[in-house]
Amino acid sequence: MNIEEHNLERTRQDSLLAELSRDSAMLEETERNSSLANLEKNENRSDAIEQNSEKPNLASLIHPAAVAYGLHKMSEMPAVREVVDNCKDSISETFSDLGHKVSEFFSGIYDNVKGFFAGNDSDAKAIEKLGGNFVEQRDFGLDKCTEAAKDIFNPGVIENWANLSLEQRKEIAGAYAAEVAGAFELQNFTGVYFEDLDPGVMGFNNGDGSIHLSNSLIAAWTSPLEIMNTITHELRHQYQFEAVSGYHDVADDVKKEWATAQEIYNYDQPYCYDPWGYTYNPLEIDARYAGETVVRNVTHDLINA
Repeated sequence: MNIEEHNLERTRQDSLLAELSRDSAMLEETERNSSLANLEKNENRSDAIEQNSEKPNLASLIHPAAVAYGLHKMSEMPAVREVVDNCKDSISETFSDLGHKVSEFFSGIYDNVKGFFAGNDSDAKAIEKLGGNFVEQRDFGLDKCTEAAKDIFNPGVIENWANLSLEQRKEIAGAYAAEVAGAFELQNFTGVYFEDLDPGVMGFNNGDGSIHLSNSLIAAWTSPLEIMNTITHELRHQYQFEAVSGYHDVADDVKKEWATAQEIYNYDQPYCYDPWGYTYNPLEIDARYAGETVVRNVTHDLINA
C-alpha cells in the first residue's frame, strides 16, 4: 500500500470513528432525556397517589382497652387526683347547702300558713263549732244503718222471706226502721204505718216522725232489699226535715240546699217542666244515695263473706 492509499484509508477510518462517536453521543442524549421524562412522570404519579389516598385514621388504630388503661393511669397521677378530690368536696358542699336551703324554704312556708290553720276563722275551728257528732252529711249514719241491716236482714231472713208470715215481715221492717232512726239520731220518730198507697208509690214521709209504707212492700213477692232501701230512704227524709229545722249540725250550704229543695218539691209536673221538682230534687238525690248505699254495702259483704 502506497502512502496515498494509506492516507485515504486513515481518513476513511477517522470519518467512521467520528460518525460512531456522534451517534453514540446522540444515543446517550436520547436515553438521558427519556430517563428524565420517566422520572418526572413517576414523580407526578406519586404526587397524585399521595393526594388521592385517604390519610389513615390513627384513632381507629388505638384499642379501647389502651384508652381505658391510659385514663386509669392518668387518674392515679397526684396532680389529677388532687383536682378530682377538690371537685368531690365542692359537689358535697353544694348538695349540703342545697338541702339547708330546701329545709329553710319549707319552714318558711309553714311559718306563713300555720297561722291560717290556727286562726279563729280556720276550718278546724269551724268543724269544732259543729260539735263532736259532726260528720259529712252525705254519709252520716249510713255505717250504723248498714250494720243494722246486716243483722236484721241476715242471709237466713233473705232466703226465707217468702215463707215468713205477713206479721213477721212487718215486725222485721219495724225493727229495722227503729235502728235507722237511731243511726240518723232522729229527734222525732213515731213508727212505721202500712197502708194501701197509689200504684208505684212505695212510701212517704211528711216530716212528722212517721213513715208510711205500701202494703205491697211487705208482700211475699217483694224483695227484702226493697224494704231495706225504702225504709232508709224515707227516714232519711225525716233527718233532712229535722236538719233544716235546726235539730242536726249540718253545714250552712247543705241546710240552704235542703231548705230550697223543700220549697220547690213537686212530683206532679213532668221533668221537662220542673227538672228539680222530684227525681232530681236535692232531697231525693240524697235519700236515694242513703238507701242504695246501705243495699250496696250489705250486698258487698254477703258476696265477700
